[in-house]
Amino acid sequence: PVLFACSDYNKVLKSKNPQVKYKKAMELYGKKDYLRAVGLYDQLRDLYKTSDSMETIYFYSAMSYYQLKDYQYASMFFKDYTDNFDKSHRFIECSYMGLYCDFLAIGSYELDQSETKHVMEALQTFTNYYPNSEYTQRCNDHLDVLRAKLQMKEYDQVQQYFKMGEFKAAVTSAKIAVKLYPDIKQREELEFLTVKAQFIYASNSIERKRKERFEEVLVNFEDYKYNNDKNSAHYNEALDYKKQEQLVKNYLKDDFRNRK
Repeated sequence: PVLFACSDYNKVLKSKNPQVKYKKAMELYGKKDYLRAVGLYDQLRDLYKTSDSMETIYFYSAMSYYQLKDYQYASMFFKDYTDNFDKSHRFIECSYMGLYCDFLAIGSYELDQSETKHVMEALQTFTNYYPNSEYTQRCNDHLDVLRAKLQMKEYDQVQQYFKMGEFKAAVTSAKIAVKLYPDIKQREELEFLTVKAQFIYASNSIERKRKERFEEVLVNFEDYKYNNDKNSAHYNEALDYKKQEQLVKNYLKDDFRNRK
């Protein structure tokens, strides 16, 4: 039976009758045989260039690629659909699906996120145009997920700098992350890291730079204390660095006086 089915499908592929191809494509789609269905839809797009059936063919081409998890191709066909059939009752649905496929195509936060902001802008534009659409809440949910990915990317970068011993870069990166994403869930930890990393950076600095860099520890601690109370996860540890910083500053002052 399988060989017969393959033989039957190959005959349809080779057929020059578009109605036969169309009927078989819809039959295969209904059976969730998306891979073979899309092979026929690809042929039908060339055969039906000026036909009213093109709208249906484009829609099911896009849906087939979506079901196959080929999100880049699916997005392309959903967007082609909206470009060519802007009066269709499926226009809003396909506009959303194109964006949804773009959302699904974005990998985990460890991977390149260069496209993420573009997708976020497009999702926001959709919600602005269609605030009462059934897809608006879904877009907002996607935005939350993508924002969290960008936040994790920033957080991970700070951690990488710290682990590599790039303490100045860790401090700068942590401050940027908090400024860009004030609601980042690791905010307290990042603000603490500006104290810890700055202290280590100052400790490892050449003598003539230490005083200035240790003073920055105090500045970072005051920023940390302003946003976090005594019950915060890293408060006591941050306070220890602040106390050590004061001892070091006093030592540097005494050392300077002795040299005079």
